[in-house]
Amino acid sequence: MLILNPRLVTFGSYSWPEVAAIAIDRLPHRTVEDWSDLGPYAVLVDVPEQKVRITVVQEVERDDVHLPRPGESGTLSFRTSPTASDAGRRRFSCSAVVLEVRHELSLRKGAVRTVTLAAVSADGATDPVVMGDASDGS
Repeated sequence: MLILNPRLVTFGSYSWPEVAAIAIDRLPHRTVEDWSDLGPYAVLVDVPEQKVRITVVQEVERDDVHLPRPGESGTLSFRTSPTASDAGRRRFSCSAVVLEVRHELSLRKGAVRTVTLAAVSADGATDPVVMGDASDGS
């Protein structure tokens, strides 16, 4: 899932300004594949365990001493809508742990910070990323 120009991005008690994009990727951690004796193609494929990775791309326009550090955990939350209005607005949130923080400097793009986080499920069975309606402006 790709979220462009999300509004109101927070991690823990810090607000992250100038976020250009957020990507939520779901990757297999363990896969199961099985074949029968009847042919060359798999007859069963399952992904019983998966990783949810969140990448936040932020344009850095000033000094920021409150950057996240690997191992830091908190609630990542953000809101987005297809237009600049409250119509169709959605709220996303999840518990997450920072895996890495990278910076890129260039004359063309300026300074860009990329934060990669791992989403954490509360019980291991529920989806760690919760999406809800925020069209009421909340």
